[in-house]
Amino acid sequence: MDKRVLIGVAALFVVVIVVALALALTNGDGDDDVAEETTPTEDVADVPGEDDGVPTGDDDADPEQVDDAAEENGDVVEEPPAEGIQLPTGEPERPQSDDMAYGFNIAWWADEESQQFNRYAQEAVDTAGFNWVKFQVHWSEIQREPDWYDPLPVDRMVELYEGTDTRILITVVGAPDWARDPNGEQLLADFETFVGFMGFMAERYRGRVHAWQIWNEQNMANEMHGTVRVSDYAYLLEAGYRGVKTHDPDAIVVFGGLAPTGVHDPETAVNDVDYLEGFYLYGNGHYAQFFDVMGMHLNATNNPPDTSYPENPGPGQWSDHNSFYFLRGQDLRMVMAEFGDDREVWVTEFGWTTENMAEGYGYGADVTEEDQAAYLTGAFDVAREQMPWISGMFVWNLNFSTMSPPEDEKYPWSVLHENWSPRPAYTALQEMPKP
Repeated sequence: MDKRVLIGVAALFVVVIVVALALALTNGDGDDDVAEETTPTEDVADVPGEDDGVPTGDDDADPEQVDDAAEENGDVVEEPPAEGIQLPTGEPERPQSDDMAYGFNIAWWADEESQQFNRYAQEAVDTAGFNWVKFQVHWSEIQREPDWYDPLPVDRMVELYEGTDTRILITVVGAPDWARDPNGEQLLADFETFVGFMGFMAERYRGRVHAWQIWNEQNMANEMHGTVRVSDYAYLLEAGYRGVKTHDPDAIVVFGGLAPTGVHDPETAVNDVDYLEGFYLYGNGHYAQFFDVMGMHLNATNNPPDTSYPENPGPGQWSDHNSFYFLRGQDLRMVMAEFGDDREVWVTEFGWTTENMAEGYGYGADVTEEDQAAYLTGAFDVAREQMPWISGMFVWNLNFSTMSPPEDEKYPWSVLHENWSPRPAYTALQEMPKP
């Protein structure tokens, strides 16, 4: 190339550099200025009609651009239901006071990609007019090692319900292997590890998780890692109570719901009435101080909620023991009264399965969808009329059908179909008066 051309190009390059520097000195830090001008402050965003950088009211706006801009501004983007999803609709009867907890047991996914699934459940709870949810958290999944916690899945669930009218009850289950007694003589090697775990959880979710249920069906051997011992639960309950109350004194601690059963075999299960009596007797009643609300499970096979054995038995072969009835709660209450305990009761699981493909649930064949609806709403009436000490009832279950195959035993207990559309039971609960 000719030397004169090279000199001319070099001179032009110098001129461009000088002009750019002059503009920068005149305007200051250009990038910062642009960011300050285009990023809306909280005040600007709250002013109607102000341009906050998110297209609004523009029929030609690209929905993806709108969503991206909203996410950058920290707004929650509500996605429409996926194809095939039919969420319940309608205006429900809502609770007239906070004196009664109307709750659902809900299925949930822990991974971030499933948050839309969890949001569907939250919307279905609200559309039913219920004011509580209950879900399980496995200690073994959150604290996999003594000094290693992973609470992010619970964080997402708690955040989902913040700002709503729905309160949260979490049932904590499942001891991690590292915490269990290697000799098998008791559940945990050191029950102070559970104090630490529940303290961590209560502190992290103080004022956001409103109640903690300590364990689930502790009269079943599979829930206690092999053997039913009243002593194990007594120590566990005290540890959990101390952990919660140290970090969130206002949180409610709920006694674990016992499985209704007439079995007497610690390697399988222990009769729920006998177990509860044994709990009150253990340690001369010392451990009965470590809960605020008694939890009960009152699943009723195929028997209507106002029947009981032997006074008013229901139909069929699952009718000759009172553990098959919703009114089993009266037997458990008699144990409480025997020991002078007049605390309130939450029925943290109750429900009726329709025809069930799983082994051992043959009684579901006797329950139609219409029966399920009538029995669930009828149980609320029976509780008010015959068991007025009940102040909370959590239906088993809302939506396990949306994540379980039809052959799973949990599937036909649900009040929603697998595509989230309402079964008759959901509609009946939605329309039910909630005094």
